[in-house]
Amino acid sequence: IINDEEQLGHQPKTQLGAAPPSVTEDLQQVLDEEFQVLFFKVAGLTLAVPLVSLGGIVKVERINHLIGRPKWFLGVQPHREEKINVVDTCAWVMPEKYSPQMAESIDYQYLVMLEDSRWGLACESLVNAVKIDKSHVNWREKPGKRPWLAGVVKQQMCGILHVQALIDMLDAGLGCQDSIDRG
Repeated sequence: IINDEEQLGHQPKTQLGAAPPSVTEDLQQVLDEEFQVLFFKVAGLTLAVPLVSLGGIVKVERINHLIGRPKWFLGVQPHREEKINVVDTCAWVMPEKYSPQMAESIDYQYLVMLEDSRWGLACESLVNAVKIDKSHVNWREKPGKRPWLAGVVKQQMCGILHVQALIDMLDAGLGCQDSIDRG
């Protein structure tokens, strides 16, 4: 059996020891002192993705639902000869608040593509792209329970995504509060 990682030509990273990767330090090294982020909204929550980690924006069209996947997996959407794995961002980021009523009220319009992966975060609206300074972010010292959350943009009080950690978690089928390091 060939898994997706082998087909894509990269092997899963093996991690030694019990400590998860120092998530935010890696991200901070990649980013310039001033960097651009795209703000987007999901169920009243604003999230930010660094533009260097943005793989593109795709309009939500026809999502084909698949049986036997986690609740946060909306399905796949065909796009340019490929299939995008669509994440129900609200169900993934806020599983404790996600209810049938909330699911009914959400109107996803766009997919925020994560780097060169086939993962797209469903969002209701794109707010804007803004240049921010690294010092305007409260960076997390330790990945903790949410390795996908790199920190909080102070002025907008919104989470900034650590896209590589998020992709790793999604590839592994993990929810937002699961640890990347499952030994």
